Amino acid sequence: MEILNKKERVSSFLLFLLMFVVTLGLLFTAIFFSYKLPWKENEVLRAENKKIQYEFLYQKKFISELEHVDVLIDSLDKTKEGYFFLEQSINSDLITIKNDIPKDSLGNRNMYENLILTYKKLIDAKRDVKQVENAKKEIDQLDEDVKEYEKQIQNLQTALELAQRLNRNN
Repeated sequence: MEILNKKERVSSFLLFLLMFVVTLGLLFTAIFFSYKLPWKENEVLRAENKKIQYEFLYQKKFISELEHVDVLIDSLDKTKEGYFFLEQSINSDLITIKNDIPKDSLGNRNMYENLILTYKKLIDAKRDVKQVENAKKEIDQLDEDVKEYEKQIQNLQTALELAQRLNRNN
């Protein structure tokens, strides 16, 4: 006895087998991606976290160096002698800080450079203010000298007039 629908059974079994393999393939693919992709994502996140930590540590170092420069800038107002030496020392420190900025590992390198330029402009402004103060003191001194000379001229004119009157009377 032979089975009458043998061909249909074989084709149905093969179709079932194909669908079973496709389903298992999809299941294994889903499991593979749900385990494999988070590992790659974790690697990417770890690398990004390292970069952020590096930038955070660099910011702390950068801020501490700028605080040292702040102290030196504040001492510019108090110095009478050696002003230019202190200014050159501050400029040297700023150049060193600028050269220490990493080239490619920071997200926003321009921010650090702009901050250093701002400090440089602050130093230049303090120098200009100091020069204006010195010029004002010099102007005040010259005004006092002019008043003194005017008094002397007035006294000399009075003496000249007196001498001319005495000369006419004789």
